[in-house]
Amino acid sequence: MKRLLIAVVALVATVSTASAQSWGDLLKQVAGSAITEIADKVTNGALSDAALNGSWNYQKPAVKFESENILSSLGGSAIETTVTTHLEKAYTFVGIKPGAATFNFNTDNTFTASLGMAKNLSGTYEFDTTTHQITLHFSSGLLKNLGSLTGYAYISGMELKLVFPVTKLVNMVRTLGSKISYLKTISALLENYENVYLGFGFAKP
Repeated sequence: MKRLLIAVVALVATVSTASAQSWGDLLKQVAGSAITEIADKVTNGALSDAALNGSWNYQKPAVKFESENILSSLGGSAIETTVTTHLEKAYTFVGIKPGAATFNFNTDNTFTASLGMAKNLSGTYEFDTTTHQITLHFSSGLLKNLGSLTGYAYISGMELKLVFPVTKLVNMVRTLGSKISYLKTISALLENYENVYLGFGFAKP
């Protein structure tokens, strides 16, 4: 507990002066979801805002349940495992796998990305530090026709979850390839539930 408090104080003390690089260095030293979440609350989301900047490498699918009650009603970790398995197959189908997908968020609110078959993606983004809501405005690349895509960005230690409403995520992946049976399974599995978000799990290089 003492180490946790010291880590949080260190993060909060640098919130007004730390660069994206120094935030990254601090996170490497005190990485952990508990520390990150507490510091994020204390700084009104400034931790995530600063730590979001930089490069992120895709690691695995991400699933986010907004409510623990929803997670319980869905069958807990079992449903999350099932959804993740289907997502991984769908992602692999369109070339999204470790080593073939990256996201880079810049301090001027522009981004560049590569998601498997969709290379040279770019655009601008808006990030609300209090709600963690993020909106991507695609201006070039294969996903340009999607226009804007709104989801949520959550940072825990050196990991980033970039998640979107189920229907939005399905539309994104379908844009990268033809209709995929794995997505149909996921949609059917979650169609009666709200506040379930799917997307991508990244890590700092």
